[in-house]
Amino acid sequence: MKFRLFAAAAAAIAMLASCDILGLDDPILEDDDTVPILDGNTFTYGDHQYVFDETATSGTVTFTHFPATVREFKFLQSQLLGTSQPGTLALNLMAFEMFRRDRVKGQKCIELCNLSVNAKSVISQLKEKFPEQRDAVGGDSYWQPYLVASFLKGATQENKYQPEYPYKLSFTLSTSTYDKQGEYSYSFFGKVYYWMTERAGNKDVKASVLVPDDDEIVLVHGCSNYTMAAPTIQKWEDTLK
Repeated sequence: MKFRLFAAAAAAIAMLASCDILGLDDPILEDDDTVPILDGNTFTYGDHQYVFDETATSGTVTFTHFPATVREFKFLQSQLLGTSQPGTLALNLMAFEMFRRDRVKGQKCIELCNLSVNAKSVISQLKEKFPEQRDAVGGDSYWQPYLVASFLKGATQENKYQPEYPYKLSFTLSTSTYDKQGEYSYSFFGKVYYWMTERAGNKDVKASVLVPDDDEIVLVHGCSNYTMAAPTIQKWEDTLK
């Protein structure tokens, strides 16, 4: 009997290990069997919907909710946004908000869409921006639970970062002569591109993405400007879905 219990436990551990190796979600962390639906440029996941519009020099993502699980985030990345440069930047901001709500899930999602060296930097900065206590509402430039809200269309310092609904993130390809678009990175084996991200809270901010040689999933190359402090407010009301 003891041998059978040991064997069953070993098999369970092996199964979980194989899931981790394959990149599947840890069933201990999430219970999510929602069926994703992709219809053209619209991705539906339960009652969550994401619409992506893209040109060669711009991209917008309109959505009803931030992803609730790592599984949802992975499907959104693989089916709709992950092979696009502005789409990947949108995923990154969504992962920031997921990190604010749940550090374990958020960290996994940040790691999915960032180069590993950038992910480490981002996670370190976000720990300062997002308080552990959910009722800490701001007024301190280092504690800004409204950081991601400040990137959503319609959110301003004057309205205390209450965005329009459904939410919208917008990106345009940088036209700065200082940005060498498509320059090859021998460190990361891919081409680097620079994008401007609209931010209602202050001036638009720049971030860069890497298109790897395999051209499968685009990764965030640098986004330090995303964690710049938004103009501070008092008593932010968290209405984000």
